[in-house]
Amino acid sequence: MTYEGDTPSTRERIITEAMRLFAERGYRGTTVGDIEEAAGLAPRAGGLYKHFASKDEVVTAGIERHVAEIEAMHSAMDMMPLGDVRAELTLIARWALHELRSEQNMMKIVFRDGDQFPQLVELFSERIVNRGYREAATVIGRIFENAGVRDRDPNAIAAIALGSLVHYRIEETMFGRPPAGVEEDEFVETWVEVWTRVADSGNVRNAVSA
Repeated sequence: MTYEGDTPSTRERIITEAMRLFAERGYRGTTVGDIEEAAGLAPRAGGLYKHFASKDEVVTAGIERHVAEIEAMHSAMDMMPLGDVRAELTLIARWALHELRSEQNMMKIVFRDGDQFPQLVELFSERIVNRGYREAATVIGRIFENAGVRDRDPNAIAAIALGSLVHYRIEETMFGRPPAGVEEDEFVETWVEVWTRVADSGNVRNAVSA
């Protein structure tokens, strides 16, 4: 990759290119020389080791940087409430899918090589994944409570609702195409319609079976 203009620091270039290569080739399939070359350094000349002690340290820095970037971003929940169930559900779906798209490389690394970095996977799970479920449960719980839905745990509803968004992006990431060929706009529209009906019905069981 060629860097021009206001270029990032060498350290940041190493992290960025390493994470891209880890996602494409796997951690084991990516050499230090590959990372150096992609970052614009002379391969196998020791440039990486001026900034990191090892390849392990690079992936650690990459995951920690990603977690910090996601935490620094404003979530859709910061804009709530909007006073309109359909608008709120649409915002949740769009925001979640946007966030998940930004995490595609991370997902590939976790799926492929997560067994080598259990502590980093746990960090990603707790500070990004679980945070998303907690925020969604708070908003969905409020929406459904206002609609009179009190016969189900909002955490369970959030797990199902958010889980379907996660699955959509994971399948797209893994196979290069959306589930069943359903385009994102159509998927979001249908997702919002289903959960709006649930909220409007006041009864989860009846709405899902309708």
